[in-house]
Amino acid sequence: MKLRIPLAAVLTLCLGVTLAFAGTVPNMVGDWKITSDIGTVAMGKLSHTEPTTEPKFFSAPVDFTLRITKQDGHSFYGERFSPKSKETLLGVIDDDGKSIYMVDDDGVLICTYDKAKDSLKVRYMEPGTESKVVSISVYTRVKK
Repeated sequence: MKLRIPLAAVLTLCLGVTLAFAGTVPNMVGDWKITSDIGTVAMGKLSHTEPTTEPKFFSAPVDFTLRITKQDGHSFYGERFSPKSKETLLGVIDDDGKSIYMVDDDGVLICTYDKAKDSLKVRYMEPGTESKVVSISVYTRVKK
């Protein structure tokens, strides 16, 4: 009997902590437009801009959209597109509700979600022999 009360208290506390963390998964469904570009350098056969044999520094962001169409808990999918090209996008949200990891057809996106601004800081890396891209950009959810 003496163990039941502390055990019940511990289980109740664990349930409360679990429910508290369950609410931290942001809903990513919707369109996210690039709003600023911190820096981008690219070269090779680029699908979203003109190909280049020399590294090219971009002073203005390419018109990218992330469109998240389906989410199931921490996992989601959609597409990443520009006026020139479209790629499939898969992603997962970490337990902290802020760190988000995505892949498209040929690159990796490591993101940080800012709930207050409803924005994503996206670090994009595309390694390869045919094309290479490294960029840091900010995307903001499109309000409907």
